[in-house]
Amino acid sequence: MIFSLRSCEANQATNQSKPRHCLDLGSARHRILRNAPIREAIVDIKVAPVISVDVLTPVFESLKSSFPQQEVMQQSTFGFELGPHVMRSSRLDGAIQGRRLTSVDGKHIVQFRVDGFTFSRLPPYETWETMREHAEPLWNLYREHSKAEKISRAAVRYINVMSLPMPIVDFKEYLSAPPSLPASLPQELGGFFSRVILIHRDIDAAAFVTQALESSLDNKVQVILDIDVFKEPKTADWEASDVQTWGKLEEMRNFKNRIFFESITEKTAELFE
Repeated sequence: MIFSLRSCEANQATNQSKPRHCLDLGSARHRILRNAPIREAIVDIKVAPVISVDVLTPVFESLKSSFPQQEVMQQSTFGFELGPHVMRSSRLDGAIQGRRLTSVDGKHIVQFRVDGFTFSRLPPYETWETMREHAEPLWNLYREHSKAEKISRAAVRYINVMSLPMPIVDFKEYLSAPPSLPASLPQELGGFFSRVILIHRDIDAAAFVTQALESSLDNKVQVILDIDVFKEPKTADWEASDVQTWGKLEEMRNFKNRIFFESITEKTAELFE
């Protein structure tokens, strides 16, 4: 699929009114989107030092009714063996890292690992409050059995996949910071991938913001907006028992929301109301 990136220089030089694709449409108004394009919402908390997987066995047993599908997570090492006439791949399974648990309805996936805890919500996404209601008790269960000491990293990540209607004259209709090309180059675009890192010093966090063109299907094009907000304490210790942990995660989630709505236009937001 080829997209055209049109230049606005000629219009600016002749003082003509700008066509729609040259207008600055601004960012979207912040609000709750009933059909938010969230493919996966993730809370990830890493701990240090690593714990023994054995202390998590009671947790796995206690969750079997609500998370019946449980997969062992094992560290593997891959390599190649070179012989006189053949090269073979090899795999060496190592220590067990934990388990990956899936809920009865398949909407929640939780990882209990020797180095941390991850909770994922799959579509349909509801609200942060609902997600926290499910995830926080599981984190508390992990923390109480693992006796984890420190949090070395925490993240809130939302992977959005936005289906945009074709034809698209200019991605500026849908993205407030779309890809651009120098005007002297051909203006046909076959795909794009960009990543920036934003720093938010007020909450001592940063964010990877990734935009990418994923695919086109049924007269629509799918654009990924992946927002990964994370906090890595450098100087101060972050105790695993900190009662403010979920308050800090909520601050990070609010930063994620700000990035999302500032990254899309009102026209895009209206697609998911």
